[in-house]
Amino acid sequence: MADPLRLLLVGCGMMGARHARGLAELERVAPATLRLAAVCDLREAAAGAVADEAAGLLGQRPAVFTDLRRALDEGPDLDAADLVTDPRSHDGIAVALLDAGLHVICEKPLALTVARGRRMVEAAERAGRVLATAENNRRDPMLRLARAALDAGTIGEPNFALDLSIVPGDRIIGTAWRHRRAQGGAPMDVAIHRAYALECLMGPVHSVCGRAQRVQAARSGSEHDGTPVSVEVDSEDCFTAALEFEGGAQGHWTAHFSSAGEAMSRRLLIGADGTMSVPGERSGQPPRVRRGPNEMAPDELVAAVPQWRLSEIEARLFGAERPPSYSFSSAETDRRLIAAEMHDFAQAVRTGRAPEADGTVGLRSVALVASVFESAAAGRTVAVDEVLAGDMRAWQDTLEAASEAGR
Repeated sequence: MADPLRLLLVGCGMMGARHARGLAELERVAPATLRLAAVCDLREAAAGAVADEAAGLLGQRPAVFTDLRRALDEGPDLDAADLVTDPRSHDGIAVALLDAGLHVICEKPLALTVARGRRMVEAAERAGRVLATAENNRRDPMLRLARAALDAGTIGEPNFALDLSIVPGDRIIGTAWRHRRAQGGAPMDVAIHRAYALECLMGPVHSVCGRAQRVQAARSGSEHDGTPVSVEVDSEDCFTAALEFEGGAQGHWTAHFSSAGEAMSRRLLIGADGTMSVPGERSGQPPRVRRGPNEMAPDELVAAVPQWRLSEIEARLFGAERPPSYSFSSAETDRRLIAAEMHDFAQAVRTGRAPEADGTVGLRSVALVASVFESAAAGRTVAVDEVLAGDMRAWQDTLEAASEAGR
């Protein structure tokens, strides 16, 4: 058996702690895949807390650093890094890690802007190292079942996709910086999950016609550690977009993070022979396929895709090769999805194959979200390729300006 890859965790906030728990889940189903050798965070208390939790979960306390350069120069031998800091810092840290010879998996969004993400992809190519995007929701077994059912023709050729998410309240969503333009706002950090899922199900988006606004001027709540916090919101928190997919299908994508009342989540795919309702990831609920008045039962849907199976690791994590549904707590599901993405990253490093969500996948999803707002700023339909090429960047320039101003 090969020795475990030695991993540096960079970033020990809410998501960094969740990654440590995901590594413990991976150790349960695939021992000695990765070893958490060191953690690094500017905040010594945060780094120490994650190191202490990791010691309890993994049986060994990682070395603790508050300076990345010292971690690289004076720390244990390392093979790879798990980058879990705020989006604004991703590109600078990732390039330093890649230039130091480490393989890198980076939390979504890959970067604040397309230009920053492209620097990361180019650094990985230059260094000959793996760059993966940590998009955990794409590993959800029910999303994989939905994709397999589409491939099997259960609803015929898809011609339209509706993706609608409406979130209530004036409370902060997870952490205060998600509501700041300098970090990309909630659309870039939260709605990007839906961007991944849309293209996973329907294929690449060709063009976008978007509109956007800010609804809520201020929010309050608690950070993940319980600290009370208030934040002035300066980023958009509501958008809607008409989509055209490369395959010819149309789509409608709306996200509203500031509803004063009702909440709603809906993802509906319409095909030539039926419809598929795809629940939100992490729910454990199966896709619902309807042909006219008849809806397929979950077991019937699984039987209609005989070739579909989860990978060996994902089957261990979710309890079956061909699950028609699953039922875990939110925290348990989170650990399993992170374990799956970390295993895929480790296998990519070991074998030289591309990870499922490499840097180019992460870059494309940044571009898709940015396309909505570039379209809104320009007042016209834009092609995603225009944004990927850097030809459309006026909205992204506002993120850069906010970032430079330290807001």
